[in-house]
Amino acid sequence: MRPPSLLAPTSSLSRRLWGVLSLSAAFVSALNVTSVPQPSFNLDGLGHVGLVGDFNAISIYEYLGQTGSSAFSNGSESLLSQLPNGLFTSLASADAAIQALCVHQLKDGTVKGIFVGGSFTSLGNVPVNGVALFDPRDGKVTALDGLVGKVQALLCDKETNTVYVGGDFMGSNSSNAIAWVDGAGWTDLPFDGFDQPVKTITKSPNNTIVFGGAFNNLVNASSPRVRHAQAINLVSAGITDEQTTDLTDFDDPAAIVCPTGKEKQWLLRDGQRGSWSAKFKFSFKPTKLRIRNANFEGRGTRLFRVTALPINGIMNLTYTDPTTNTSMHCDAWCPLSATAEFEDFFFVNDVAMSTIRVDILDFYGSGGGLAGIELFQDDIYSFASSDLNEPSCVAAPAKSNSVVTGRWIETMGLDADSEYLSIYLNMSQLGTASVVFEPHIQQSGEYVVLMYTPGCRQDSSCTARGQVNVTGTYTKTGAPQPAPPYYQTNDYAKYDTVYRGFVDAADDTFRPRVTLTPTASQSFPVVNIVAQKVQFVMFSNSTRIGTSEDDSDSSSLELNGLYEFDPKQTDVPKASDVAKSVISTAGSRLRTGAKVRAVVAKDDTLYVAGEFSAKDDSFQHIFTIGPGGVASVTRGGLDAPVNALLLGGDLLYVGGQFQNTNSSPTTGLGFVASYNTKTKEWGGLGTGVNGRVRELVHISLNLTRGARDGIALSGDFTTIKADGANAGAVDVEGFAVWIPSEKQWLERMTNESVSLGGILSASTNVPNSSILYSGSMSSQTDAAPGAVSLRSKDDLDVQALPIQLVNNQEGTANRKRAVVPSDFTGVVTGAFYLGNGKNYTILGGHFSAQGNGGTVNNVVLIDNKSSNNSVIGIGNSLDASSLVLSMLLVDQLLFIGGSITGKVGDNDINGIATWDMSTMSFASKDQPVGLQGANGVEVHAITRRPSNVREIYVAGKFDQAGSLPCPALCIFDNTAQQWETPGLDVSGQINVLYWVDVNTLLVGGDMSINNTATYLAIYDAKASGWRAFEGDITNIPGPVTSIAVNADTIDSIFISGTSANGGAAYVMKLKSDGKFQALAGLGNSTVIRSIQVLELQNGNDSNDFLDDDQVLLVMGSLNLPNFGNASAATFDGTNWKPLFLTTTADNQPGTIVSLFSQRQQKFSPGGKKLAKGFVILISLAIALGLVFLLVCLGVLASYIRRRNEGYVPMPTTPSPGGQSPDIQERLPPSHLFSSIGQNLGRNGPPVMLLVLLLFGWIPLAIPVGGAGH
Repeated sequence: MRPPSLLAPTSSLSRRLWGVLSLSAAFVSALNVTSVPQPSFNLDGLGHVGLVGDFNAISIYEYLGQTGSSAFSNGSESLLSQLPNGLFTSLASADAAIQALCVHQLKDGTVKGIFVGGSFTSLGNVPVNGVALFDPRDGKVTALDGLVGKVQALLCDKETNTVYVGGDFMGSNSSNAIAWVDGAGWTDLPFDGFDQPVKTITKSPNNTIVFGGAFNNLVNASSPRVRHAQAINLVSAGITDEQTTDLTDFDDPAAIVCPTGKEKQWLLRDGQRGSWSAKFKFSFKPTKLRIRNANFEGRGTRLFRVTALPINGIMNLTYTDPTTNTSMHCDAWCPLSATAEFEDFFFVNDVAMSTIRVDILDFYGSGGGLAGIELFQDDIYSFASSDLNEPSCVAAPAKSNSVVTGRWIETMGLDADSEYLSIYLNMSQLGTASVVFEPHIQQSGEYVVLMYTPGCRQDSSCTARGQVNVTGTYTKTGAPQPAPPYYQTNDYAKYDTVYRGFVDAADDTFRPRVTLTPTASQSFPVVNIVAQKVQFVMFSNSTRIGTSEDDSDSSSLELNGLYEFDPKQTDVPKASDVAKSVISTAGSRLRTGAKVRAVVAKDDTLYVAGEFSAKDDSFQHIFTIGPGGVASVTRGGLDAPVNALLLGGDLLYVGGQFQNTNSSPTTGLGFVASYNTKTKEWGGLGTGVNGRVRELVHISLNLTRGARDGIALSGDFTTIKADGANAGAVDVEGFAVWIPSEKQWLERMTNESVSLGGILSASTNVPNSSILYSGSMSSQTDAAPGAVSLRSKDDLDVQALPIQLVNNQEGTANRKRAVVPSDFTGVVTGAFYLGNGKNYTILGGHFSAQGNGGTVNNVVLIDNKSSNNSVIGIGNSLDASSLVLSMLLVDQLLFIGGSITGKVGDNDINGIATWDMSTMSFASKDQPVGLQGANGVEVHAITRRPSNVREIYVAGKFDQAGSLPCPALCIFDNTAQQWETPGLDVSGQINVLYWVDVNTLLVGGDMSINNTATYLAIYDAKASGWRAFEGDITNIPGPVTSIAVNADTIDSIFISGTSANGGAAYVMKLKSDGKFQALAGLGNSTVIRSIQVLELQNGNDSNDFLDDDQVLLVMGSLNLPNFGNASAATFDGTNWKPLFLTTTADNQPGTIVSLFSQRQQKFSPGGKKLAKGFVILISLAIALGLVFLLVCLGVLASYIRRRNEGYVPMPTTPSPGGQSPDIQERLPPSHLFSSIGQNLGRNGPPVMLLVLLLFGWIPLAIPVGGAGH
């Protein structure tokens, strides 16, 4: 987990400078960026407000496209761009990794789109195979059909309108390298690819194209030395016929399958044409057809044709004429000898088919027929379904076979090219299933082994597909060769290369085997595993690059991972041409088996990196090729392999498995380093990270200090290493960002709150636009471990609290039907203490936090008045395994409740404890006697009776307090320091308490009142008794876990909970008819932790659920249809809107548990506040009333004085002309009363009544003003 970076007040959401990120019109079109207005809360009545839960970062939902989804955990990635608030959003999702991007721009400047390469089978829900074209203007994905496999490298060459593509694939006549030429499509390169995968492609300073990888030669896949050796299983095929004879023993078309002679024959009706067909459970490419002709009483087939289905194509065949022994060709009319034992016909074209039909067009004698049909192929397959392997009747020494363990089901998907096996397993069954593939290998040699996996969309298993291990035994003396685990979450069919190397032929003592098993760790409690087939493809051990007719340099030349191609070259390269290239021959300086993973050009120099070493040991894993040839970098390179290079100005960033330079030490190189191409010196990025770096990608960030370019690292590390005494280690999850201009990690920079996690695999600058990324990212605007403060003055704003939370390693006690689950880690509740000149934010839950004096557990107190926001705990009196569920401040006493245990002095703590904020210690003599319960103790709610500091109501799951029976609800006398029972009429579990008034306590949970089960009830504190809730509660589906009110009366409440039947979450509102109505709109798997009604500054439309200045806030882990995960959402009476999105430290969706505040929300009796105009009207009426009273008293006094003094003449001095400045500055009545009628509720005061109330005084005031005459 990263440390808190929100200690400074300038790093809140409202101050973010992400807005200066600009998106061009192209991306606005593709991304369709639309801002989402959020409610403006009126939080004045609540005082300080906080949100707590299980999260590590939080964002306010501001833009369409912003999601709360986690980074993919199954290897899938997406095309990504950044929203104006800097967060990543997906433009198109793939079902596997995206490994390369480049902009396909033509020489005239036209941008054709973005080439996307990877191991995916779908992108943006479009079926593709490893490569696609993405249009940033409209987000359209175009499949570029023709390749099968994975693309790992792309180079878009603007000068030649060409995209060079490399990887591990086959396409056209090429292997592992091919070109896409604008206007022509896929184009084979003159050398037709490489014998091993290509990992990187770059353009050299000489404008040639440099390929890097693990290859040795320019060579294509070759057919096996023994051709047509694998028989196609006709036994399991569905055999049909047309015009079969009625003769007994000759009417079975399946009888001619697997023949050994002509003992069994199939005949047509005499004089009729007919056909024989076989429909297979798999697709195949036949290379040879062996036919035995019928010979019963002179009958036989004279002419036939072979048709492939479903394409309905007549096949071209070649054969040897048995009479002349010459090679012949036929298609629609192929002759068949009447006397030969059998004839072999060879297919000219490689055509995939699933049904084959033999049409008999002419015959010998009375009719046609056949005595045997056999099919063969070059492809070496072993199927999981044993029925598809070679039949038992084939006389082969090592027929293809499979050995299956477990209860697999044979499945034929709509899009699968063969039948496959499928099995569903829970976690305890993972070790019970396996498939062992045994291929038909007759020739030893170099092979590539491919594992095929059917797509998950065809059988609707995508949400359950798991991960598999593949282990092979390929040689007689070698150990089993494991491959990396493979995800089976591909949308459409794919293959993975699981082995490349030597394979021994099978004999009496050995045969190659490939074993597929589920991995021990899976993402779902029940997973689906599939097994289809493996293929062995043989490669030549050595192939000449070219043949020279006039010189002697025609021998084979090993490339050893590097090859330079001149785009001007159109003919097949000769060995002499290759020998002239310094780049192509650089591999000869390396030991055999070099793996080049990255090549970068800077000025006139190429930097080559990977896994290799020089034959003379002068360098390792990185070297240069410049005008002077091959040269070592400073200090002989690095001590372990390099995975990635990235150029940034004069600095070359290097990531891999190294921790130092090769020949002499260099400090700070922890799996990542920088190499200055000018000074030739190595440098560190801080002190690096603690694990392998796989990818380095440019990233653009707008920070509070301005726009910054960064270097994003993705890999297998968990920590940014400590860098001196002032920079401790930072926990990360395989992703970190280095900011070169600051020479610091983003995760360490103060005032920077952005939270990023996941994988970035590539990025590219789109001309006149923004950066396009690929990867799987979880991003939030604010890193906030478990708690934030909430403000809503002008705009909604969250501020992380200055704490660093880590998961508590001690588990909590098991709890059933709890408001939070038994394994919950995070913050559950909070409180604000502002007394005696102190200002503390208090958090409780199940966690560990970094305190000023070390680690504190489960309760933290943040001193908001200290200069460094010091964080302290409450000591070790509570056990670390405790879970705090509720807290209450009564004056200076903090009540702490939950599933807590411990010891204070001689007092055992169980369920509840008290902490004195004045002394900052436990009151050792005044601790409440511990609660007891047969099924454990949990305190879910603590509340004080209004206007009464003595009675503290404690509710949860327990049976008694000390020896006093008080199940589920107990009263603690805070003065006498003893427990009181409210009665024994209740049992079960109480989750929530709410005081409606000083005597009425609303109680929710899973209870029994007077032996009657209920989820909602009333406790009358004045009468000390229980009564049923005054409303129809029969449709409440399960225990109530949260209550919210939108008025200070009991007839306007919301409740939430979980259904007793199935555990589905619900939210309901008590309507005016006394019945609860469910609020629809939440998706399956929603978990609601709490609800609260908040007031708005700007109102909504009034509706049956809420007043127009109110909104319902629902918190938890919410699934909103057509959106996805949200941690909090608002309901305005009509619509649900996501509000807060959170993620955890491992980039999974987080949870907001509750909102806590300094004061409880209060509502006016009608649920409304008076408009400002009415307040002014009432004030004026009262003022005028007082004036009237004073004037009357004055009149009376004047009358008495006149009667005593007699008549006095009135002064005649004229009044000053014009109006005084005071009069001019007085407000007009229209201004004072302008708010009348705004935001009137259903129970608002009548306007005319108040107007009459005001102006009713005026006639009385007029004669008063005339007194004295």
